[in-house]
Amino acid sequence: MIDNMKSILSQSALDVLCEKFHIPDTVHPELTGHNDRIRNSPTGKICVYSQFFDFSNYQISLSQFLVDILEYFRINLSQLSIITATKVSHFKILCHVYGFVLTVGNFSRFNINSKNKGWMSFSKRSDNALVCYTKSLDLLKYWNNHFCWVDAFVFPLDVPWHNNKTLRKDPHPTPAEFNADVCDYLAENPAPFKKFLKPFLCFVGISRYYYLDENYYPTF
Repeated sequence: MIDNMKSILSQSALDVLCEKFHIPDTVHPELTGHNDRIRNSPTGKICVYSQFFDFSNYQISLSQFLVDILEYFRINLSQLSIITATKVSHFKILCHVYGFVLTVGNFSRFNINSKNKGWMSFSKRSDNALVCYTKSLDLLKYWNNHFCWVDAFVFPLDVPWHNNKTLRKDPHPTPAEFNADVCDYLAENPAPFKKFLKPFLCFVGISRYYYLDENYYPTF
């Protein structure tokens, strides 16, 4: 359960994470205390998981689309599961690849908010609902006990944690709130979940920290 989860991230692993994913000193990343839980972050701090960067293809500062999704569904960043974060980045990457404008309405056409062991998730709206992936995301192991604190301003929303009483299921979007042609195309041209290489993320305009030599261009 999320309320009992403690981090086992080491200082050396945090140093590697900060260097690899360009986590700036200005957000003051630091290890959690020995008895700290995710929910009892120090004042002015918020939790981020190492796999948020390593698997879900995110960076600091946060993607505006991710912030828009979390604002719409009222999800605190620290309560967001990595599998759920990956669903958001996967949708964003598909839209970039196919040249579609990112909209919360199109994303919500595929996903409904849910909760699993305290973490916020997204599920299919029904057993027969559209999906834009070729198979379910493989279960990641040990992602939820590798986290650190960063300054809370990284997450520019004031969103409380959900419990079973405060979680409100998102209603199905109306036809005016999503583009049926875009959603149908994404469902007809799905892709697997995966950890993408930096050249690819650069190519589709997501990575801000990969620079190409003038004599080198990525091919896919």
